[in-house]
Amino acid sequence: MNFQRRLAVPSETKTWSHNGEEPPDWVAAQIVGDPCPNGSFLLATDLGQARVLPGHVVILHHSGLWVRSPEEVPELLDGFRDHELPASEAIGPGKATRFGAKSAAKPSRKPAARPLSFRPPIGKMPSIEWVHTVQLSVDPSYQRSIQNESSRRLIASIAANFDWRLCAPLVVSRRADECLIIIDGQHRWAAAMRRGDLLQLPCCVFCYGTAEEEARMFILANRARKAMSRLDDFHAAVAAADDDALEILELVTQAGLTVARTVSSLGGRANEVAFTSSIAHSLRRQGPQVVSAALTTMAEAFPNQPLYGPLFSGLADIFNSPPDSFDPDMLPNALAKRDSRGWNAVAKDASTPALRTLAMRTAIIEAMTPVG
Repeated sequence: MNFQRRLAVPSETKTWSHNGEEPPDWVAAQIVGDPCPNGSFLLATDLGQARVLPGHVVILHHSGLWVRSPEEVPELLDGFRDHELPASEAIGPGKATRFGAKSAAKPSRKPAARPLSFRPPIGKMPSIEWVHTVQLSVDPSYQRSIQNESSRRLIASIAANFDWRLCAPLVVSRRADECLIIIDGQHRWAAAMRRGDLLQLPCCVFCYGTAEEEARMFILANRARKAMSRLDDFHAAVAAADDDALEILELVTQAGLTVARTVSSLGGRANEVAFTSSIAHSLRRQGPQVVSAALTTMAEAFPNQPLYGPLFSGLADIFNSPPDSFDPDMLPNALAKRDSRGWNAVAKDASTPALRTLAMRTAIIEAMTPVG
């Protein structure tokens, strides 16, 4: 495509489309290294090195180089033109003065905001490329092993349910010998290799100096990754209209409670439920009636108090398998013998969820047993 002809190119601007023809001198002078077998090459720009793929357009504007896909070129050129408006098109008091008219603009009394200050970015900009899967590999000296059951299950799941919408670009290192080493994304790559019909994957390609630097980036990338909390997962599932999450939300709401957004180390807020995983477990094993009874009992027994998962599990276990001569009307008086934090302390020394449930069940039944 000849962008000089088809688009209104601003002054002081040149364009060249990488369509197999020899690059002009102003492009060739900035090429770094040798072209890759796929025809792409690296170009030195003011912002670092950019990879030019076949079909990309290189733009020279006021001695600066830009690399864009054809679809992005018009927007970039529009931006250039916006910065080249003639003086008569300027807006503000200066324009009115030149044309002899009194400007209605008044100087602002609001102090200008101080610009934020950041240190310069570290490293060089990567290139975004589609890379053939057979060109990718991993360095076992620092990369995690996938020869374990959990990784095999994950790879099998990705392969069986591959979704391009979930395939973020792999983080890849291009070494001096042109080897492409995966820093992050080896499970996606392994799944693509397993399928055999996904010949290319999107990659964010960096040029690191050494394998040691790659390993440092691998560590930083994995340590900086924040795991999704169970509550975050639950609220996302509600937003996605997940049936199980919506049922839990309905049961909690019907009991007059709400699902917490965060969990505090000092305990939850009053009338908030943070133990959605315990509710989901009980819902699967014991059914909605048991869950509803346990939540309603907690809401009535501990108004304006924080609520805890072990107490819910203990109550659900009692409602699911009630002891002999169980009278639910006795529960309020039994639970009133402690506040919610006191009940939570009953199970604090239990080492597993099952033992915590058993400890709570035993304590509640003892509190219901008449003295004497």
